[in-house]
Amino acid sequence: MMFKGVRQLCLGLVCTLGATQLLAEAPTRAPKMVVGWLESVQLLPADMRIKAKLDTGAKTSSLHAKNIEYFKKDGKTWVRFDFTDTNLDTKKKETHRLEGPLTREVVIKRHGAKNITRPVVAMNFCLYHQVYRTEFSLANRSKFNYSVLLGRSFLSKVALVDSSEIFLSRPACEGNNFIQDALE
Repeated sequence: MMFKGVRQLCLGLVCTLGATQLLAEAPTRAPKMVVGWLESVQLLPADMRIKAKLDTGAKTSSLHAKNIEYFKKDGKTWVRFDFTDTNLDTKKKETHRLEGPLTREVVIKRHGAKNITRPVVAMNFCLYHQVYRTEFSLANRSKFNYSVLLGRSFLSKVALVDSSEIFLSRPACEGNNFIQDALE
């Protein structure tokens, strides 16, 4: 009986030592900021602070766009579009003509309707104290409450979303020239 107890103790000790070694060898993750399901971001280069919905259920981030035009710049395809939203600082609705490099196109499959192809562009924006560059699919979001949606592909790299909170941060990126890539 005594032998059985010692054997179990040794196995437990070996297991503990093995788990400690595994934890020590595990890759470390960069700390992530905690944000609410609704935050204010500064859309660059429009230089306007707007509300953004942080949606872990959406894979790709999305940006409201009208009058979408494709064009060539330095031999590459770019997209130009109109973005309209209310500037949180001035409380006025503003429209900005923005452009960004086309990174890809996505096909949206709709049940009982034709598929839609949307352009995806890489855009810069400020969240809290950091400028990020991520991909946004361009869509007419005028029927939605928020013109900017930050999706899971972006959020998984930089943030944890607390669904019980809103506006935990305020964009403040003046003088910050470092752009963190968070592309898909």
